[in-house]
Amino acid sequence: MAKADLHLHTDFSDGLHSPRQVVQAASKAGLPIIAVTDHDTMEGAFRAQEYSLRRPDLGVHVILGEEVSTLNGHVIGIFLKKFIPARLSAKRTVELIHQQGGLAILAHPFHVYTGKHSDHPRAVELLSEIAFDGMETVNHGDALSFWSNKKARKIIGRHRLAPIGCSDAHNSRFIGMGFTEFDGTTAEDLRAAILTRRTLARYNRSWKINDILVHLRDAAPVLSRYSKKMATVSTS
Repeated sequence: MAKADLHLHTDFSDGLHSPRQVVQAASKAGLPIIAVTDHDTMEGAFRAQEYSLRRPDLGVHVILGEEVSTLNGHVIGIFLKKFIPARLSAKRTVELIHQQGGLAILAHPFHVYTGKHSDHPRAVELLSEIAFDGMETVNHGDALSFWSNKKARKIIGRHRLAPIGCSDAHNSRFIGMGFTEFDGTTAEDLRAAILTRRTLARYNRSWKINDILVHLRDAAPVLSRYSKKMATVSTS
């Protein structure tokens, strides 16, 4: 069984560390496969993949991904080739992901913040209408995720979706805290496992007090930098 962390952020969106540092941290954590999924950009993913190809000694395969801000909440695309625009419906976003051969994962469906627009339903309320391939049942993005993960695990049995485990790490310190386990060793083995719903969502440890303090320390400056970046993009 191999492990993959399929939801990671770099400083190209609201992550703390560079694509290079993320790949190095994944190697240190013993993760052979990661997906870099910055918010509404793939630049960090491309750079992480380029670095991993230059450093095969690190043993990390980078899957190109994106966490897309849809009208119905955040949707993760992995195995992407090109950027998916934001502010479309979740259904249309999933269609665009599939058109380029990617897989679509519903991110943190019951978290306090799903990223949806206020006048639209959450994507989890539309599962019968949207062809998701998987859903996060372990999102270890913060210390409060346990309750939303519990709700996701309760409903996944009613839908033909692969359970996905992710760290949702914005600090490379937390990479691999949540992960997807699958039978095989390669990215194609992972793809096949997701498509046949033969994955397991895992986490390797719970949040500790020091983790929470680090997370809170990071939050304000990172969000401030990201907000300024988004404001610049929206006015350009």
